[in-house]
Amino acid sequence: MKLFKKLAAAVLVAALALMMVGCGGSKTGLAQQVKNAVSDDAVMRNEQATNSKDLDALAAKLLTEINNAIAESEEGKWPDPNELLNDEKFLKKVGIDPAKDAYVVSLESVPSYLSNTMNQIKPIELASQLLNGDFAIGDPRIGSKFEFGLAIGTLDGESWALMLMK
Repeated sequence: MKLFKKLAAAVLVAALALMMVGCGGSKTGLAQQVKNAVSDDAVMRNEQATNSKDLDALAAKLLTEINNAIAESEEGKWPDPNELLNDEKFLKKVGIDPAKDAYVVSLESVPSYLSNTMNQIKPIELASQLLNGDFAIGDPRIGSKFEFGLAIGTLDGESWALMLMK
């Protein structure tokens, strides 16, 4: 019985460790893989992309508030992201002052793949899509050195990634 308890504890510790480093398909693991892919992409273009914990937190807040806006909207009808990102009251709720702050914002659905091969490509594909930037807050000027933040979460029950760049 003691051996069984020790083995169970070892398995639990191993499972928790694997989740923390990103195995098992956790959102945290995917987020780190996407961040690495964004940085690698910048290096290949002779640029520098630096992940910012502050921008990660801001991206998470923005994703949460977008989800709240979806929950408050008519069923089946999402609010227009452009309208939300141009709404001063909405942005201030997130902690963004549109008079002073400027960001490129990307919002992409996170695909679910069945094959392991495709799941290995997922972070690279997602990073490529996020780097295109769908929306703008203020008048952002993204140069060869930029900061970015990333959040992966759910919008209306589906997995989405939101990236801010400045």
